[in-house]
Amino acid sequence: MKIKGIHAAPALLIIISALLCGANLIDVEAISKNTNIYLTVMVLELIILGVPSAFFCILRGAGYSQGLRVKMMKTRHVTITIWAFLFMTAGSIVLSFLMYYLFPDAFIASALSNTVNGSASRIYLLITFALLPALLEEFLFRGVISAEYSSYGASVAVIMSSLCFGLLHFSFVRLPIYFFMGIILALTAGATRSLLPSVIVHAANNAFVLFFETYLYRIAGKHSGGLILLAFLIGAATLIFAILFFSRAEKLYYGYGVMNRPSPMIRKRKAGELPLWAQAFLSPTFILFAVFSVILAVFL
Repeated sequence: MKIKGIHAAPALLIIISALLCGANLIDVEAISKNTNIYLTVMVLELIILGVPSAFFCILRGAGYSQGLRVKMMKTRHVTITIWAFLFMTAGSIVLSFLMYYLFPDAFIASALSNTVNGSASRIYLLITFALLPALLEEFLFRGVISAEYSSYGASVAVIMSSLCFGLLHFSFVRLPIYFFMGIILALTAGATRSLLPSVIVHAANNAFVLFFETYLYRIAGKHSGGLILLAFLIGAATLIFAILFFSRAEKLYYGYGVMNRPSPMIRKRKAGELPLWAQAFLSPTFILFAVFSVILAVFL
């Protein structure tokens, strides 16, 4: 009997969480004495995120890849990709300011160090911490996880994939930011019906965080009227980019309707069953994954 997506998806994430936990026990610097440290990290990323995702797809059987949105983007998707990046980045800055204000020490401690020397190191940094994670995480969350929840409705797929995306980063102070990012990335992939735009947006945002987040700390540390004005301007920009993003998404969906593109089939709720969203949230494997993530967030 085929395992339901609401059980299978969290089970996959539990395995990946265990691998991430194990990776934290590895002395990467010691291993990297005889090799490139960035190459070591890339191999670990492929083993932890790529291999389980690929193996999961194989277990799901032939034809499963058709629902993963693994296809090229169209020219008409360029605009929404730009608006998605600006909307997500501006919104993330606002949330970062808020979380920094509430939990300054914890927020800074959760940041990724971006100390690099030379252009070659910057290229390695971009590939290791911007491009490759974006590619692997988009395939996992906006591809596999979204596909597993798709039969429970688009809203359930978007919310659950975004929540899982946030939980897998094991950070309380950054959970709201990752959840917000997950929502935008899921909507981008859904509106374009391709993972490539969400990969581009994700990678670009990762690069922004790598090279510019430290400047945000400096700005946030200055409690002045200028900071309030800056936060207001970024908040206003977020609203503008949101309007542009959703406007473009609406046009794309209108086009799908005109072309009579089929929508994913949603399973009907049987008599006596809980609402579909409740079934997803109360899945034993999802609850186990959430508890495991909270424990790792405390101890990692």
